[in-house]
Amino acid sequence: MDLIRLSVLQRVVRLVVIVVAILFTLLPLLWIISIAFRPGEQAVFPISIIPSRLTLENVDAVLFGPFGIGLNPYKNAAIYGLSSAIITAVASTLGGYALARYDIRAGQAVLIVILALSFLPAASRIVPLFILFSASGLYGTPQGIILAYAAGSTPLGIWLMAGTFRQIPIRLEQAARIDGAGALMTMRRVILPLAVPGILVVATLAFIDGWNSYSLPLILIPKEAAQPYTVALQAYIRDVGFGNNWTLLASGSLAGLVPVLVVFALLQRRLVRVGGLGSAIRG
Repeated sequence: MDLIRLSVLQRVVRLVVIVVAILFTLLPLLWIISIAFRPGEQAVFPISIIPSRLTLENVDAVLFGPFGIGLNPYKNAAIYGLSSAIITAVASTLGGYALARYDIRAGQAVLIVILALSFLPAASRIVPLFILFSASGLYGTPQGIILAYAAGSTPLGIWLMAGTFRQIPIRLEQAARIDGAGALMTMRRVILPLAVPGILVVATLAFIDGWNSYSLPLILIPKEAAQPYTVALQAYIRDVGFGNNWTLLASGSLAGLVPVLVVFALLQRRLVRVGGLGSAIRG
């Protein structure tokens, strides 16, 4: 099939749209970086996006200073996010495999309902979760917030994993069964290795959702020592004598961005769609 050739005007329009989209995406990040690494006296309006001097004092003040939030909120966020990612990956793998491989009555309708549940905002779950956790004793506990995170991420995870398993030819499982492999052996040696990219996608999305969550821990974790950094940073939004402390707020937010970038950098080669599996079958 011949490629569509664009005219000069179409190429210019496409280039302009791409540049505008990139600027629209990167400009907020550039503002955060600019404010985070500038001295506090330069964070007053009107403010320029390029500071006259760069400094790491703000980052040091947030993480190690007397008025900083410290490393504990970031550790809490990492524990909640990683635990939620593990639970979500396991539950989504089991649920997605069942919906993809077994002839479940109204299976397609179940998938649609599961996908619809993933669209519910976190704020809509706060009141039911608050009542449930208060009655069960999970309110204010790390276990409660981890389960709340996993409950919000699992519906989309099941939907994604069902699509992943459907891309894996079922004849690979049948061939393994013919060779004498049991159900667990087939899952461990054949299915899971091919589903690793999908599992990593689900786990990564769940981790990012838990790492960046604000409304759920704000309500469900009243203890400051157990709160993640997203809640702890609101200390800089309150009055500090002259207004919001924009430099420390930007520095703390930027510190929260680093782990997400590290996760993507480590997993970028594995976060790909399952493909090319048809060649695994001959004849």
